[in-house]
Amino acid sequence: PRPAQIGSARPTMALSMLLLAAPQTAGFAIGMPSSTITISTTASKLVASPVMSGSASEPATYFRQTLAKGLVPCAATALLVASFACAEPSFAVSGGGKDYSGQNLEGADFAGRKLVGKEFRGIQGANAVFTKANLASASFFKADLTGADLSNADLTGASLEEAGLEGATFDDAVLSNAYLTKTIADAKSIRGADFSEAVMPTYTQRILCDRSDATGTNSKTGVETRESLMCP
Repeated sequence: PRPAQIGSARPTMALSMLLLAAPQTAGFAIGMPSSTITISTTASKLVASPVMSGSASEPATYFRQTLAKGLVPCAATALLVASFACAEPSFAVSGGGKDYSGQNLEGADFAGRKLVGKEFRGIQGANAVFTKANLASASFFKADLTGADLSNADLTGASLEEAGLEGATFDDAVLSNAYLTKTIADAKSIRGADFSEAVMPTYTQRILCDRSDATGTNSKTGVETRESLMCP
């Protein structure tokens, strides 16, 4: 039957693993043009051979002779591992279910933790503690942070859009370049918080400016809360 292509790999990697699997066949020069490793089956045995992109044919002959000596299982395994090891890497797409997203974290203690870029989307995080945590670029989209303590936390560039923030504390927190919605106005305290360049609705910014606790200076950035909110 026609061989089925399972992945591209550099021959040097595949052949090195083949020689490790069958040391008694060593002595063969490994340099050769890039190729595609293919695996196919017949009625009685598994056959593995490279489809050459150059003119060299000796390596292909070597493969067939080696496999004919009964080294099929080890060689095939080595080739399969090599094909996956040399394949282009793939990366997970950010979204629900990543990191802590969707978990019940009520009362959880993350104080002082480094959680840069972590996902907390849709968590149940009532009364959770994030004091002095590094939450730069973290996402709390639609998270329940009722009564959570985020004082002294670094929330630079973090997303708190549509998060439940009733009773949450942001004293001395850094929220520069953070993404906020009207729920930030439900926070219990914002004394000393730095909102420099934070994105929020204009009416929400006005509500924050009218608060009596929109005072103080952030201990880390040296920016006054009212100044960061561009209050009149």
